Amino acid sequence: MSYKRNANANRDALFGGGGSGGASTSGAKKKPAGAARKSTTGPSFNSLETPVPSITSSASTIPTRNVNVNPGRRTNTGTTTTTGVGPSFLSGQAKIDKMKEAEEHRAKAKKALSRTLFSSPDPIAGAMFYHRAAEAYKQCGENRLERLHRIASADCQMGHDGYATAAQEYIRAAELSACSEETLPRKKAECTKLYSDAAKAWTEAGEPGRAGECMLKSGYSMLMMEEEEGDNDMIGGKRLHSIDKDALKAIEAAVEAHVPDPLNRYRQFRQSGISAFVDPDAAATSTSTNTTTTTGEGSSSSPLEEEVSEETLDMCRSHMVKSSHAHETLNKAVQKFIEYGEFKSALYTAGAISTLLEADGFSTISLSRAYCVETILTLAIGDVVAADQWFLQVHLQNNIYLSSRECKLAEDLIRAVKMRDLDDLDTARDHVRGDNRTALSNLDFGLRNVVANLRISGAVRKSKSKVAVAAAVAAAAPSASASASANRAPAPVAAVSSSPPAPTPVSAATAAAPDDNLQDEMDDLMADMGLDDDDDDDDDDDEYDELAKL
Repeated sequence: MSYKRNANANRDALFGGGGSGGASTSGAKKKPAGAARKSTTGPSFNSLETPVPSITSSASTIPTRNVNVNPGRRTNTGTTTTTGVGPSFLSGQAKIDKMKEAEEHRAKAKKALSRTLFSSPDPIAGAMFYHRAAEAYKQCGENRLERLHRIASADCQMGHDGYATAAQEYIRAAELSACSEETLPRKKAECTKLYSDAAKAWTEAGEPGRAGECMLKSGYSMLMMEEEEGDNDMIGGKRLHSIDKDALKAIEAAVEAHVPDPLNRYRQFRQSGISAFVDPDAAATSTSTNTTTTTGEGSSSSPLEEEVSEETLDMCRSHMVKSSHAHETLNKAVQKFIEYGEFKSALYTAGAISTLLEADGFSTISLSRAYCVETILTLAIGDVVAADQWFLQVHLQNNIYLSSRECKLAEDLIRAVKMRDLDDLDTARDHVRGDNRTALSNLDFGLRNVVANLRISGAVRKSKSKVAVAAAVAAAAPSASASASANRAPAPVAAVSSSPPAPTPVSAATAAAPDDNLQDEMDDLMADMGLDDDDDDDDDDDEYDELAKL
């Protein structure tokens, strides 16, 4: 039969039954008679007359098969808890059977790792059985047991040089620890250790990019905090507490794992640790002999600039991470440093990002934004001379950067700060109607806040913590009252010592003449409240003079 004469049958085969639309079904294939007889004699899953086995029936009488509970996860048939969102775990008899299966795998792993008279430990079999036990506990929703067995599997994988598999197990265990119900200090310790072990495994596997990413996550784990505490600690994109020193050291070490310090033009802004690619004795000698070395402001030279040999630079280039999107991993570290107000460490990381992008040999928008970030962070630490120097000597040598919006933004900011013109600075960072609104919108939220807080003199004012502000106010109150009472009438020393102690202990000399740091903090507080008028100070001086005459 020609297919042209059987159009109805072809349409039915492509689009289903031909009952709708009034089409004829004469050309459709008929079911064989044997199929109909078979459906009446055998069990039919669509028939209502077929008895459905009860869930409470014996497990031995119900045939088992694998079903998909979640995409990518296969479990045995049993009663499951499905919530529609999130993972689904076994429950009831199915969970009991799966837990027994996990115990069997754990016993096999122990047996494989035991030493007998005729056999030696087998880490390959032990790692396999521990992994199977962890997968079984995963289906049961046992976080702690799954975490422990994944760590055991990773240790066995490290024993027979299965570094990539071991790293994945360590990472999975760290993720489980982060969402577990353990205490916060235990979470920090476990995540830091597991991510560090994963970084070592990736290093042994020859994956420096993934190793550096795990090192960064190890440093981030030290900054872990509770959700409510984290929400209250962030105001305007800034943290109210300073960064942990151990976390700062770990993150900066991870940055050097991506780009060695001799290749980073902002290596002098590293605040912790010593580069692994430079001899510490040679660096100390060059630091002592070179008196023009920068300390963070006024210069951009480095004591290592002339001491690094060409062989060392070649070795550093071979150790530099060349994987795709490595600069995005470091950009997260820049944002983390900006949150805690560590602009020097952020500038050190930004220098590593631009080095990675320059090594690719392609001028892209990412490189232009990296140059703009360097300029903003250099201005944020109050070093306009270094910002202008690197802008002229390095950034403008890229022809693509000359025609970018980021170049205009960086140039306008440098000119406004150099000329100490507040109007030009406000015009340059106007994100509503200014000419640089497009370049500002391409920056991250934290960097936009840094641009908004730039000043024509000095560095960006760091946000003080609530504890520090409260201590400053409490320390200033008794000092002010003591100075006022001293001007009115001389008070005996015994009367001062009998007064109730202040929250922050203040000596008599400090109460009579507060130090410069306290005075600066009081000036900042008065400036924030708009009470730093010179006329008010003159009025206060006149009042104190009148009191002194009396």
